[in-house]
Amino acid sequence: MEFDYLIHSKNKLLDIKLKEILSKKDLLFLLVKRDFISQFKQTILGPIWFVIQPIMLTLVFVLVFGNIAQISTNGQPKFLFYLSGIILWNFFSDSVFKISNVFFENQAILTKVYFPRLILPISVLI
Repeated sequence: MEFDYLIHSKNKLLDIKLKEILSKKDLLFLLVKRDFISQFKQTILGPIWFVIQPIMLTLVFVLVFGNIAQISTNGQPKFLFYLSGIILWNFFSDSVFKISNVFFENQAILTKVYFPRLILPISVLI
């Protein structure tokens, strides 16, 4: 069976245009600033919550898994062991959740002006 037309992309799969992204670094900075301000503008604790929340959760993990369940950490300090896991997991889960919604939340910007679309997920990660 032969096909009449073959449709393919002009670009390679991982063809990331870093020069174009770096030329729009001011836009990237503004998007990061916008996200930061919108997240903490109406809160009492503000950015301190990023420090308090993992520490409190780590204390609960140390109490439950370290003291009550007696789960071994192979000689590592329990607090640092659980804190490192919580920080990595929180970063990963928040990043995946926010990046999955970034194009839907910014659809008004996407339809009006051209800019490298990869800037939106990068701004969420930063």
